[in-house]
Amino acid sequence: MERDFRYLRDNHTDGGAREIFEKICIQLMQLKFNNAYPVAVSQGDDGIDIFVGDFSDSIDVYQCKYFIDGIGDSQKSQIRESFNRAVSTDRYKLNNWFLCLPCVLTEKEHMWWWSWKKRMEDKYKKNIKIYDGSLLISELKEYDIYNTLFDNDTIILLNQILSCLQDRKRYYEEIIYETDDLSDLGYDDCIFIKKLECAHIFEKEMCMKEFFNAEIAKSTIESKGNLKDLKVYRQLKSKIHSIWYPQYMQYADEIDGNILLAKTYERIEEFDTTTLHTIDDISLIAKKGMLHQLSNECKVGWIKNYAEKLEQYLNKGESGCGKSK
Repeated sequence: MERDFRYLRDNHTDGGAREIFEKICIQLMQLKFNNAYPVAVSQGDDGIDIFVGDFSDSIDVYQCKYFIDGIGDSQKSQIRESFNRAVSTDRYKLNNWFLCLPCVLTEKEHMWWWSWKKRMEDKYKKNIKIYDGSLLISELKEYDIYNTLFDNDTIILLNQILSCLQDRKRYYEEIIYETDDLSDLGYDDCIFIKKLECAHIFEKEMCMKEFFNAEIAKSTIESKGNLKDLKVYRQLKSKIHSIWYPQYMQYADEIDGNILLAKTYERIEEFDTTTLHTIDDISLIAKKGMLHQLSNECKVGWIKNYAEKLEQYLNKGESGCGKSK
């Protein structure tokens, strides 16, 4: 039978499971950071379960929610309320906001999360990240908490949970391939989409899926906080940029970017298992998505003088990029 964090509830009831889950998160963050502290439950905790940092400067806030059965309307409301309390208080300066959950999100839940996350980050200029059940269990193993924190029954339980979650290989990639509707993500106004339109590339759905997958891979790696993985990720992104450049020099057109995009994709596919083979969590579709991350940062484009023509397009509309051939 498949095991996950709901096994805590089966053995300790809802209240006990919630307490154990928060304890797990506290111990993990205190191992990861030398300035992580729990906050006792009170009416005025401003949405903090754990914080990292110094109240005299700025802090990272961790909110632990034992949403074992996923994210429904009630859970979404609680997430929004917790974040709003943290971002609107005048008692401390919020740096980053983290949500710790025991579950692994479904495709639909991921769509809601990334849409809400993007809107809040754009509005408040704060970084928002998620620690889901899979990431939490992996880090518990990495920091060897089992044998120092929990009793034998809980150690056995967590090993069962880990075994289950590790069987879900390439989970994020599967989500992308099964995604049919990206409208809730709010990508239509992103720079990388405008640059596709400017270059008369109108098959945008796959580009959105690729970007979405790359964003998940990036968030997963950043959440782990492993400096080696972060360095490898940056190097991979730099390699993808270097693959784009000679294609740009050879195929960039004045108004049509379809060939340049296709040729760059071909080179990424060619190098996927050699030059670009680095981190298992980064799939081929995510590597293609990193192209659009670079495009969103205005470091690559699909037509000649892409930055200038994008500005014309944004100021004047489609006429600013010429007419298609």
